[in-house]
Amino acid sequence: MFGFEFQTANAFEPIPTGLAVPAGPGVGERQTAWRHLETGTTLEGDESRRAGASADLEFVTPPCETVDRAVAATEAAVNLARAMLAERHGSSGVIFRKGQELAGGVWLTDCAVRFYDEKFRAQAQGTVGVPLSGFTTLLTSVWKRSERQDQVRSEADDMNDLFDNLPGYAAASARESSRLYGFMAACHLFLLRAIRSSPAYFAGQYGSNATPTESKAFFDFSHSAAARAVNQKVCELPAPPATTRILVGSDSPKDMFGLLHRTDFHSMYMSLDDAERAILDRPVTEVLWPEKWGDINELRLFPLPYRIDPEATDTAVRSDVEPVTLPEWVAQPRPALQRRPVRWTLLEHGPTVAEWWNTVRFGDVMRGGIGKDVASPPPGFRGRNPLYHGEFPKSTLEDKSSYYGMGSFPMDTEKSTGTRLAVFEYRDLMADVDVPPQEELTLDHWADVVRIFAENYVPKST
Repeated sequence: MFGFEFQTANAFEPIPTGLAVPAGPGVGERQTAWRHLETGTTLEGDESRRAGASADLEFVTPPCETVDRAVAATEAAVNLARAMLAERHGSSGVIFRKGQELAGGVWLTDCAVRFYDEKFRAQAQGTVGVPLSGFTTLLTSVWKRSERQDQVRSEADDMNDLFDNLPGYAAASARESSRLYGFMAACHLFLLRAIRSSPAYFAGQYGSNATPTESKAFFDFSHSAAARAVNQKVCELPAPPATTRILVGSDSPKDMFGLLHRTDFHSMYMSLDDAERAILDRPVTEVLWPEKWGDINELRLFPLPYRIDPEATDTAVRSDVEPVTLPEWVAQPRPALQRRPVRWTLLEHGPTVAEWWNTVRFGDVMRGGIGKDVASPPPGFRGRNPLYHGEFPKSTLEDKSSYYGMGSFPMDTEKSTGTRLAVFEYRDLMADVDVPPQEELTLDHWADVVRIFAENYVPKST
């Protein structure tokens, strides 16, 4: 099973007063505006940093079992984009009415759309279900085909060190358990990014020369002893600095991961057999983390602040710190940015590695023992209603905009073989050597991305 997202620079915006259509705030992030009646392809809102927009236009295909179906679903998105352009009647914006049919689909809500890019150049992402036994094959394809070879070399070196020196991998190999081997590799890829990559950057006198962008903003964490201590460690200072300002991304911590888990790690763990899980019931330094890399009771996932969902109500219960809502700190002189100033709710840091590993094996006690690990989703985000944890989302049952995507799915099952599949999202698909850069990824080439992804990242039995 595999599917795609194509995010564009065109945007939904609020519906103004004085029209036949009722005024409204506009289509929001993860809200579905249109659905194709045959393929199930949707048009949804994704977070926009464009002034006056309620969301960017993102075209989403459903999970597909064959290349032909994936191409057909993508072509439904292309046909909608072209039909929307034809509705403009000389204007750069257009109103669509709930119930109106267009391009083989129907609008699910009233909405206003404004066009900034008639070619619909896109950022593409692909999602795929893989057997755990095939995870290292997927990862190898990502490494081989990525244009970010400096990053790949660092990541591959870290992973290969674990493969060679952790006894758990040797035990998995001895049992010829490629499934356990793949599960451990998926865990370690996540951990290396969550601990060693940074969701944020220090600024000013005691940090890098990082600058704000359309998707990143500075926040003053001088009040936080934890943030200042990390500032001291990272910048090798003799003492915690009095001032700590941190550049935070709008899509953190999800944007730290080129290959993101959409199936939670507890579900992956439970898909192993008893003998495989017994191998994991060993000292943590044999199966999870080399002792020389530090104490997992102190090491944290997401050690720097990240942006969270202000509507999440259990943040304080799940984390040992309270969220804080801060206005953007503006340097003088202010860089020329197109976006408006932001005010975000942030969390100082994530849970420890030990807390995460316990929830991988036993479920999350801080959420009533539900069958998810603590990074599915991280503290500060709303997860799915536990009633639906065992199934994939159905539009008639759930509001997709109400929960965060990390680890939101269970294990999938390939219908033709019964093979259990873990779902991963290749968020960095634009780095593939054959995928056109965004300025060239126009409507004419969306289907090409599907074929490239299917050829290189989808297991051949799927």
